[in-house]
Amino acid sequence: MTAIGLGTPDRIPVSPDMAAMFPARWSGKPFWEVLFVRDPPVWRMQLEIAKYFGFDPIISKPAFINGPDDPPRETHVIEKTAEYWRVEDRIHTKKGDLTVLTNYPRDTSPWVEHPLIADPKRDAERVLLTHTDPWAKTLDPEYGTWRDGTVGESAVVKSEIPVPAAWWLYGRRPLLVDGVLELADGEPWLVKTLDAYREWALETIEVVCRFQKPDLLMLGGSVTSMSVISPDIYRRYNLVFLERAVRIAGSHGVATAVHMCGRCSAALDMLVGAGVRMIEPLERAPGGDVTLADVRRRFGAKVCLKGNVNTFDTLSRGTPEAVYSEARKCIEEAGRTAFILASGDQVPRETSLDNLKALAAAAAE
Repeated sequence: MTAIGLGTPDRIPVSPDMAAMFPARWSGKPFWEVLFVRDPPVWRMQLEIAKYFGFDPIISKPAFINGPDDPPRETHVIEKTAEYWRVEDRIHTKKGDLTVLTNYPRDTSPWVEHPLIADPKRDAERVLLTHTDPWAKTLDPEYGTWRDGTVGESAVVKSEIPVPAAWWLYGRRPLLVDGVLELADGEPWLVKTLDAYREWALETIEVVCRFQKPDLLMLGGSVTSMSVISPDIYRRYNLVFLERAVRIAGSHGVATAVHMCGRCSAALDMLVGAGVRMIEPLERAPGGDVTLADVRRRFGAKVCLKGNVNTFDTLSRGTPEAVYSEARKCIEEAGRTAFILASGDQVPRETSLDNLKALAAAAAE
């Protein structure tokens, strides 16, 4: 937390993105066991990985149980083979059902076959009905024990909530192009929908910060990078939300961060101007457009920088020597204040253990 607090820690923190793929591999189980059945849960694998390599993990676990006004929900495995499971999640709202169909392969990340928001004008109203009163939610009675006992000082605990444009695009997957065009058109029905989501999300942040009080509030996500949408679209739908979210979290002593993989340079002024404390994963070319030295020149230590090691060419497919060299270069460019060494995006499942050891070693000097 020292680096996130814009300070200079006694050593460079190392926190590669272990969102799903590598933790699922680490478990030795089919990916559906970890990512759907949650046996073991991802957070447990993240802690094991961090302990093995000496990383500084940032993890999350849902803290709230469904509230009394939540619409009924049914989840069924509708097909099982040796290579994949297909899972149907059906939500019964007062305006009609919403259905998500997800494919969970044995050894890679799941993907959505049928989106939550299939017919945007029809389903927009339905999906808002799933966002019930956050003040009516019940805090998981085991959360405190998990936070203070199981995790303790071994990890930074985060809560995550999407910015409005990301929320819409996540709901539209795999129809992402259609979702982007809808954001660009900005018809009144969509603006009204995103405004309603924004107010609900901000109220949820107030509840989360007051009763759960994470170390970090992560405002996602990847689908709203500048590789997917324009700075104008980001500003139109997300900037007011970011500014208010930062103020709410700050009033409770909770730091804020934004995850924006891919290209993000054109959005950095907005993020730093809104008061966001940390930005990740700051991808370098060709996947992104960030040079740490340039970002540090632009903003100094006003923001904590996390990431920048090339995920694919270096961390996944490179040699330990290449990982070490690139990681040392990142430290040289970013400096030791307000910097966390990390991957430029989620660590791929096939990444070698030696490469991850080299990443940790680069920060140990």
